Amino acid sequence: MGIRLREFSAKDTRALDRSFSLIRERLRHPPCPIPKDLREALRDIVSHARPVVTLAFGGKKGACWDMVGRTAGYRVQLCQKAFSAASGKQPRLTAILFHELVHVARGKELDAEAFENALFRNEGARPPTWEDWAAFTEDAYRGWWVQLDPRTRRVTDYSDRLILTFPPPKADRSARHSATRDEQL
Repeated sequence: MGIRLREFSAKDTRALDRSFSLIRERLRHPPCPIPKDLREALRDIVSHARPVVTLAFGGKKGACWDMVGRTAGYRVQLCQKAFSAASGKQPRLTAILFHELVHVARGKELDAEAFENALFRNEGARPPTWEDWAAFTEDAYRGWWVQLDPRTRRVTDYSDRLILTFPPPKADRSARHSATRDEQL
């Protein structure tokens, strides 16, 4: 059991260790309510109590040319963009890793976006993209642990506790077609 790292450099492995430490700390002292089963699932993942989760380095090519990470079951692929901050921007690795771990814990895109933004606001989390909003709509504004009021953009858990309020999506929808996914994230 534990987390298996595949093809990361020593520098990236140290960055992942720091990210896991920050995630463990945030789960001990969350800035918002976190449903008990999600919190326990995430604690199990980051404490290595859960079955093996593989983190694989995806590089810069193929699927990674326009994304920062993706998840399939217990496998998380982190791309090179997850490890580098654009000039003048906040490093995003911890927020990206946390987002993908919410998916490993069976969360939908709304769950991952909500808790990423609630726990790592001003620390690499970015507001949902138009693609994310399309996924929220497709899922009827419901995640596994949270729900979204599309009019107010308030995200609450199923006990109606406020998790956060998303900022409004950027007004220029045409930008989603001209910008890369990384720029939008």
